[in-house]
Amino acid sequence: MDEPSKSRFQGLKSLRRIAFQRSGQNGQPTPSPRESSEDPGAAEVPEPESRSSRARALDVLRSPGTAMVAALVVFALVSALVTGRLGGALAGGRLLPTADLATTWGDYLNAWHAVSGGTGSPASPSLAVLALLGSVLGGPSVVVGALLLFGVPLAGLSTYLAARALDVTPLRRALVAGAYALLPVAAISAGQGRLDVVVVHVLVPPLLAGIAAVIRRSDGQWLGTACLTAFGLAVLGAFAPLVQLALIVLALLAHVLVPGNGLRGRRRAAGLVALVLLSVACLLPWPVQLLNHPEVLVHGLGARTAEQPASVLLATLSPDGSLPSALGALLVLAAILALAICFDVRMLAGAGVALLGWLVAVVIGTVSVEPLTGGVASPGWTGGPLVLVAAGCAWIVLVAKMPSLSWKITAPVLAAGLLALGAASAIGTASGPLQVHQAAPATGTRLVLEAGPQPARLVTGEGPRFGDDDLAPAGSAADWLRQVDEDLSSDDSARVRRALAAVAARGADHVIVPANSQLPELAYDMVVDDGRLTGPSRELRLLVPATPVKLVGPDLARQAQTEPGPAPEARPLPVGAEPPSFTVRISEGGAGRALVIGAENEPGWYAEVNGKRVPLATAWGHQVAVPLPEQAAEVQVGYTELPRTTLLVVQAAVVLFTVIAAIPGRRRALTALR
Repeated sequence: MDEPSKSRFQGLKSLRRIAFQRSGQNGQPTPSPRESSEDPGAAEVPEPESRSSRARALDVLRSPGTAMVAALVVFALVSALVTGRLGGALAGGRLLPTADLATTWGDYLNAWHAVSGGTGSPASPSLAVLALLGSVLGGPSVVVGALLLFGVPLAGLSTYLAARALDVTPLRRALVAGAYALLPVAAISAGQGRLDVVVVHVLVPPLLAGIAAVIRRSDGQWLGTACLTAFGLAVLGAFAPLVQLALIVLALLAHVLVPGNGLRGRRRAAGLVALVLLSVACLLPWPVQLLNHPEVLVHGLGARTAEQPASVLLATLSPDGSLPSALGALLVLAAILALAICFDVRMLAGAGVALLGWLVAVVIGTVSVEPLTGGVASPGWTGGPLVLVAAGCAWIVLVAKMPSLSWKITAPVLAAGLLALGAASAIGTASGPLQVHQAAPATGTRLVLEAGPQPARLVTGEGPRFGDDDLAPAGSAADWLRQVDEDLSSDDSARVRRALAAVAARGADHVIVPANSQLPELAYDMVVDDGRLTGPSRELRLLVPATPVKLVGPDLARQAQTEPGPAPEARPLPVGAEPPSFTVRISEGGAGRALVIGAENEPGWYAEVNGKRVPLATAWGHQVAVPLPEQAAEVQVGYTELPRTTLLVVQAAVVLFTVIAAIPGRRRALTALR
């Protein structure tokens, strides 16, 4: 190429470059991507991104939501310091002491539990939630303490974030979220150790937002939204199955009432199916327990207690009729004023949530059923459904198009309302029996006669712990404990002696009775008072052999087949073993002898003698007995864990699928691929 042609070609390239640069400055379409080999760093502009991140961070710090959460954290810290509940494991009221991480995992994974005479009932999935969170946060007791002490700021933060989908100013979101966080019924429940109500208080707002998103979402992210909401429902159901059921009913009603056709309708139906099925499957095998024992829905989880029937003060969000809890009526009044002054169709969703919550509260507050572990029939605590009512009222106030009012009028009213709610919450929290737990030394297995209408309790080790009262007793264990309680409280020496022999056959070596009990005088040759006091009670040591595994001779074995309990003079041979799984070597002896385990004879027990499976028998009406041969033998006893392990594998697979499908990054990647 000659020089003139080459210079003209370079000139055309320069003109074209200048034209492209000017078109880019004028906002005209340009080829993309634009990369220049002359200046590789020209396409990177890190400083505007950095300034944008700093600006967003400053906006968050200056937002009303941050101020609201900070104020609630200070409120929670002051309450915890005033009540002396900061700095230790909490227990009291309906909250039993929480075990360490390894014990909590074991309580959830084990197929058999040494509670109420032994039971193969599935453990509550709340243990799995506490164990998972405790593995990261420092133990289950830390998780429980954080929820009970800082449930107020957690509820305020979750409500503020859940309301982002609504066309509402940040200031109104912060005010409504703060009012909801200071709900007196939630604070009273926290002071009484009702962990289920605290979890409901924190999770209900984001779950309502998730259900609303499933109903209205029709884009490619419907599965991720449904899975995320289902996982939250499963966590809620692990602590409050009744509220989980109420939210599932709300989702189904919304699907029926809100129109949806074509692709949107099909995706909504698929999302609801995923939401319902996954939220239930994540809790396996706990839903089977709820079907067999629906009384758990009424009484909820936690230590057994007798509740008082509800009153008309449920309309004021008061579960117990106290004055501090009645101040929850301020939220109800705000919702009623919003409906009356500026009604909008969008308020109907919140009104439906509130009405369903009231309906559930009336039902469980008036229907009396016997608790899972036995005792006097009583209604349930209405705290969880009333929190649902409060969430519906907050929804109404959020979507209301309020008329323009002078801040000189509204500011004092809002401040007075928030101060009243804060004072009621502080009083309600401080008045509860929740306190720092002082662990007692383990003293083997003991029978505890509790004051009040509750039946006796069999305690192993340090005492009952979180989750024990959520296990269904096997067979006739609850009736046996009730009968033993009545016998030991009587003035008949023969009844007392027979009851003590039955207690020893269960493996209990101590009995804790009220301080004024006449039991030591009625059975002076079977118990001895060591002078140990346990609060208002005293601890007695049994003088008869008391081990969970014992060898009975032929004559005593024949009596065990026909008698409801051992005679006071019976002296079986103690065996050094602990159920449910053990192996012992038995020497030769008489025909007809048996090995008796102090546990309820329920499906799942098996025994092998010299490697061969043998049929089991029943001793004293309800205990496991293994017939033994005359010659020496090796006996292996156990409780099968195959069904429990299978269900746990299915549960783990469902949880893993739900979590992976709910990850936001994965949803964006799938959308990009489409």
